[in-house]
Amino acid sequence: MASHKVLRSVTRSLADSFTSLMNYRGDDYVMGHLLTAARASGASSLHVDLLRGEGTPAELMIGPVAGSVMDYCASFPSLVQRSGSDIAFVQAAELNLDYDLAVSRPYRLFPSVIESPYVCLVTIQDDRGRYYESRLTGWWFPEPRRPPVR
Repeated sequence: MASHKVLRSVTRSLADSFTSLMNYRGDDYVMGHLLTAARASGASSLHVDLLRGEGTPAELMIGPVAGSVMDYCASFPSLVQRSGSDIAFVQAAELNLDYDLAVSRPYRLFPSVIESPYVCLVTIQDDRGRYYESRLTGWWFPEPRRPPVR
């Protein structure tokens, strides 16, 4: 029987997965691509509507980020079902990732690499008006560009 209660674990699973080392595209982690785009554009907050399949602002929806966001949106209904709930219970679902671009520090293992803090907040509103959310914080840096292997 489908349960509303597990929607909290869905939010945690999404936040963990999006900010994890499993979310890799092209030559960097999606979090690194996102931080690079945020630093270049000054737009520090990514908003994703998981039900509509939309991510904004456009400045952050560069190739690798857009591809990842679309995959997460497409797999969201399946994640809800596999978790023991029903997508019909979900009225709204959002992922918000904010970098604090005003704060940075050298990464302790590679001081030439600069990292910035982030907050990832995933929120689901169910059909009864109840909200479930998970909030993760951490630091991230773009992978240093390496010369091609010959």
